[in-house]
Amino acid sequence: MLKTKIQRPPVVAVLGHVDHGKTTLLDHIRKSNVAAREHGGITQHIGAYQITLKDRKITFIDTPGHEAFAKMRSRGAVASDIAILVVAADDSVKPQTVESITQIKAAGVPIIVAINKIDLPGANVDKVKSDLAKVGVQVEGFGGDIPFTQLSAKTGKGIPELLDLILLVSEMNDLKSDSKAPFESVIIETKIDKGKGLVATLIVKQGSLAVGTPLFEGAKNIGRVRALINEKGERLDVLNPGDPAEVLGFSKLPSIGALVHESAQAEKQILQAQVPARDLAGFMAAMAEADKKKLTILLKADTAGSLEAIVASLPKDRVVIVRRDLGDITEADILDAKSSKAFVVGFNVKAAPSIEKLARTEKVVYRTYTIIYELLKELGDVVEGLEEILAPERELGIGQIIAEFPYENLRVAGTKVLSGRLARGDTVKIVRKEEEVARGKIKSMKKVKEEVNKVEEGADCGILFDKKVDFELGDAIIAVTI
Repeated sequence: MLKTKIQRPPVVAVLGHVDHGKTTLLDHIRKSNVAAREHGGITQHIGAYQITLKDRKITFIDTPGHEAFAKMRSRGAVASDIAILVVAADDSVKPQTVESITQIKAAGVPIIVAINKIDLPGANVDKVKSDLAKVGVQVEGFGGDIPFTQLSAKTGKGIPELLDLILLVSEMNDLKSDSKAPFESVIIETKIDKGKGLVATLIVKQGSLAVGTPLFEGAKNIGRVRALINEKGERLDVLNPGDPAEVLGFSKLPSIGALVHESAQAEKQILQAQVPARDLAGFMAAMAEADKKKLTILLKADTAGSLEAIVASLPKDRVVIVRRDLGDITEADILDAKSSKAFVVGFNVKAAPSIEKLARTEKVVYRTYTIIYELLKELGDVVEGLEEILAPERELGIGQIIAEFPYENLRVAGTKVLSGRLARGDTVKIVRKEEEVARGKIKSMKKVKEEVNKVEEGADCGILFDKKVDFELGDAIIAVTI
């Protein structure tokens, strides 16, 4: 029987150091606002997106930038056909740049260097080329044949040339798939969605995937396709090679990086580059000096990828994880934490007001985070000073209300930060003459007329609370962990 080979879209991973502009680049390419929505300006977990250029499709894997997500970036490189290494022209080669190069080489995929931020005054393209050569990446015209392009992800300058370069490299590598072959895909991300149930993002490697197709990870049946949803939220009837989509209908979440088929297979390997695991810089050093007590936690996260990255970054000899799970913090989590004498750590998850009340009643400490390095830093502090940090509350910053401004029938507290910092989302106590008179959360903050997420010691800002708070001039605002 003849097999039919068809040209398929290249699958492209974008890698590089934190804040070098990966999300801004992808945001500009697909004309969306992902960059503005990401906490701290750093992509939190892998997504897959597809664009059309000159009647050709390109699939992008959006890989996170923080070094704790090393495994996820590694997974993105292996699942891709082409890797774009983004390096900021004003910052040059950094630790995660080198780590990304290691992952790309381990994956064995072609590389394109994108020198970003050429519009900034400190841009030095020749220095970037020289620094890259020192770590084994010789670009064209600088001792090697690796293609590169100069661009500004902010203004869009140079992006059309980058896209043309992707298509050229794709043609040179003659990317084709067998349209009649049995379906095979790679899992990019998994999560539990309240409305959709068990959800996985995948990219088709060969064959096609349609609604109603059974799904197998190795020999295990893990569900049947109930719906295929693209990055625009549109429902699709079929996926072809190179296409990404969210898939609904799993009875069991597949492993991230796993190969998924339409029939039972012999056990397959997980697609991950074999690169050394790395932890947050300085984190392990702090662990070595800390007291030998162990920290017991119950860990919740929004996706399996986030969960995987956090667990990989925690020292196993210092932190005991009694349970790890996906989804928002629940009453069962608080009760489990009480019985196991653990405290609850949540990443990109929510906790209802009733959870806060239950936690106080049961004397269980819980923390939620939206930026992974803040989570790891605080857990590092926990291990270094368990008795202090595990107090029911810990002060993050103190401010004083020095003015009041009306805003749409609400009261805005003009505040001077006296110590630490105040941040959007903080739980705060309003204290008057050493007595707590109210409690709430910071809904939004403005510095002059600009919306900000955090205000440091010595600065002034306007604070809007999440509910009515009867404050007075002179009251203290104390941000606390709960």
